[in-house]
Amino acid sequence: MGLLKKEHKKNTQMQEASLTLYASRPDMQILPEILEKLFETKPQEVVEDDEKLFVVSLPDGSSIKFSVMANTQENAIQSNGMANYFAQAPLENEKVKDAAIQQILLFNCIVGVSFGVNEEATRTQYIIMQIYNMAKEMGAFVLHPNMHLFRADGKLLISIDGKTDFEEFYPSTHILKDEKEESQEDIARKERSIAILEEKNIPYVKHLRASVPESDCKIPDKAEIVHRLICIFSTCVRSEVYTCGRYENPSEKAKEQYDLLNEQYNIKEWLSPEEKEFIDDPYPDTVRLNNFGWRYECCSVILWALSLIDLKEPTEICDAAELGNIICNNDFESLMEKAVLRSKDELLDMQDLVLRYNWACVDARINRKEISQLNEGIIYEWHYALNWLVGAYGVTQWDDVQTHT
Repeated sequence: MGLLKKEHKKNTQMQEASLTLYASRPDMQILPEILEKLFETKPQEVVEDDEKLFVVSLPDGSSIKFSVMANTQENAIQSNGMANYFAQAPLENEKVKDAAIQQILLFNCIVGVSFGVNEEATRTQYIIMQIYNMAKEMGAFVLHPNMHLFRADGKLLISIDGKTDFEEFYPSTHILKDEKEESQEDIARKERSIAILEEKNIPYVKHLRASVPESDCKIPDKAEIVHRLICIFSTCVRSEVYTCGRYENPSEKAKEQYDLLNEQYNIKEWLSPEEKEFIDDPYPDTVRLNNFGWRYECCSVILWALSLIDLKEPTEICDAAELGNIICNNDFESLMEKAVLRSKDELLDMQDLVLRYNWACVDARINRKEISQLNEGIIYEWHYALNWLVGAYGVTQWDDVQTHT
């Protein structure tokens, strides 16, 4: 350490430089600890909109800024855009290229790093070295401005001009130092999923691990699941009221429908922050209406988990009227009495299968292929609901659910 002592400071003009770290992990709570360990100083924390900013002051008077993107939807958009971009790379090793793109699609945490550089090569090397050490701690990859994506050990995974240092590469869904060995139960679950995929002639990658080891599975209790079901349903109904074109004053009709459900199920205290914001918005935009409208598919998964319906084929949109009949003709107590929560094995089996469905959908989109056996919109919602049901990646809050593969 100690490479940036004040006496080494030169009066040379700083130029802005940047690197970006991409990782696959449920949160970035460990980042301040990593920064303090590497730079031997406590970072200053600033929150700005959807970004959390950490500033590390260096002994020479300069600083490094670490900007953590906290918006999960924006992270997904960036990862998908990056995968589309690198899909154009003229890499001869197609297996490595496909694996690299799958790794990119797994990224759900993005940290932008900006710092000043001057003529002091030793100073610049020190900063870059610590950024790569940070990537090792996070199990992250480092993207340079010239669109070269490096692993934390400095090996080039892929570049836009078609270069790589790998002859073989397998994506990782876990922090490298904490990656667990697959249990026999997890391996058996994966093999059951693959048997179904082969029967349906759906493409897959055999090395894709289970995203939820059986030992990490955390299923909410039945009451919480029922509350969650009704909250999701209330937002779907609101979306439908606004988009069906039958009401001159959709805001009034939506409020009427919400009030009825709230009286029936007392859902107000169970709404997630995003759901509450949507319910309270008299003029929701088209994108939000579409997103919440698709969540009828989440309702169908949760009703399946409660043994109240069977899931349709993954190409067939659920019957919203069927879901509505179950919910509107019951109350919380009667639903609790009728519902039978499926076993952990059943939930994990379905989650693992849908994880692989989702991979196939994303792979098809990236490579401009079609999979007639799957509807990507349906699969995304199934994956979202199932990941919440089993606590995938340790996430238990509805708005924060991750659906990377």
